[in-house]
Amino acid sequence: MNNFPKLQNRGVRRQFANPALDPTPGTYAGVLSAPFVAPALKLAETLNKGFVRQIDGIQNKAVISNLSSTANIQAANCSWADGDNLTLGEQVLELTDLAVMEALCRKTLLPTWAGMTGARETMTAGSPEFVNFAMATVAGYTAQGVEVAIWQGIATIVPQGFLSNSGTFDNAGYRASKIAAAGTSAAPVAQEQIVTVAGFDTGLILDATGAFNQVYQKAVATVSGILNRTDVAFYCSPKTAGTYMHALANSGSSQGVNLQSTNQAFDTLQYLGIPIHVCPGMFDDALVLTYEENLVVGSNLMTDYTSAQYIDAWMYDGGDEVKIALRFGLGMQVGITSDVVIGAYTAVITD
Repeated sequence: MNNFPKLQNRGVRRQFANPALDPTPGTYAGVLSAPFVAPALKLAETLNKGFVRQIDGIQNKAVISNLSSTANIQAANCSWADGDNLTLGEQVLELTDLAVMEALCRKTLLPTWAGMTGARETMTAGSPEFVNFAMATVAGYTAQGVEVAIWQGIATIVPQGFLSNSGTFDNAGYRASKIAAAGTSAAPVAQEQIVTVAGFDTGLILDATGAFNQVYQKAVATVSGILNRTDVAFYCSPKTAGTYMHALANSGSSQGVNLQSTNQAFDTLQYLGIPIHVCPGMFDDALVLTYEENLVVGSNLMTDYTSAQYIDAWMYDGGDEVKIALRFGLGMQVGITSDVVIGAYTAVITD
């Protein structure tokens, strides 16, 4: 059963500015919708923990500039001689209009809400407290869907996540993803690294053939400059992180780090001093190495293109439902694709 609210592609962008406050009670637009729309976006783990660069306030598209250079030192001379060593490039981040439309049964919500707030006779299903609770419940589940969309995309709805355009991590989905988009069909990213099947398993993840070492060595050989950045990081799924922790706990004749074996917690993870960011939206058995500023997530938060609605449908149709609708835009982009190293199974990435 899918617990995520359904994200729907709104298709054509609205060409009008929403009013500051709709005359209908429970309808919020523009800045007034931020308390309801912001949690739906910002509670996504990747965004909440600041693992990527975030740009809000985009109405339709935004240009992501990037600057690359080669050695620009030359022999002293008396005339002007531009070495033409700096290259200014750009990527366009385009938003996809999305909507969340949920019909919630009051009978299901009321007991949970009453238990959290304390039942009082003055509390009704139309009170501001209940409205906020219902909106927050939907926003929380929406954030989980946004987290998945950022990395995996959603087929026909969110066209390009960082690692897929279809929600499936296969050759076709990956080759059309944001990270792979700048390459060719034969080799979508020059820094892709094929990892053996066992490279993500507990027994080998710490070895030379393990995923972390394979991706790290690829970075050393191709884009060693990113390893000096203060925001460089690995990105992986909770499964890969759990496998890594289990391997650490059982390393060294099963004594593990600090000789505590499995009787310890790993508050933070790193590989050779590089932080490991655990992102629930990541595919299992995939690993990304780049810097935080290079992965960009944009939204139209704080613009007139966002809205949030709470509708007491039970008052009009004889049912027992309240309806909640959120509308917002979301988009992903990579600044310099060649600065991303990715590792995955041979079955997923092939030369």
